[in-house]
Amino acid sequence: RLLSDQGADVLQCPMFTIHDVSDPAPVEAWIRRSIEQPFEELVLMTGEGLRRLMKVVRRIGVEQDFVAALGQARKFARGPKPGRALREIGLEPQMTTEKPTSDGVAVMLSQVDISGHRLGLQLYPDKDHGVLIGAITAQGAAVDPVLPYAYDAQAADANIITAIDEMADGR
Repeated sequence: RLLSDQGADVLQCPMFTIHDVSDPAPVEAWIRRSIEQPFEELVLMTGEGLRRLMKVVRRIGVEQDFVAALGQARKFARGPKPGRALREIGLEPQMTTEKPTSDGVAVMLSQVDISGHRLGLQLYPDKDHGVLIGAITAQGAAVDPVLPYAYDAQAADANIITAIDEMADGR
């Protein structure tokens, strides 16, 4: 969009497709745990993750309870996109990382006391989150992670081949 706004002719080529997880049961269980015993802390790694959680929340009919439970948590965002997703449901992050990386999240959390707290952690696919989870547990928090979506790189293969063909043909 930024390039288009500057007058560029942009050919978009998604490198992967995002899908709901194949088994929604763990996501639904995480949502129900978060409602039954709200987290003291919530870390959102992606806006897509919260939007996918909200899709499940609406499907199982607990939107008001879920948003109320999230409202009780101190909310941390890995960059601006999770913050935007929070605002879409009427909430605000209390802190946003300077660097939108897992290391940035670990640094941000190291600046606050989370010892003895339950921390909900929305993850994203294709990333080893062990270091981040280790950093959080080293601070004394109990981490409850959820992975609400999956990547499918093969689904985008046709898009990539088409984009290459378009570029080769000078379009």
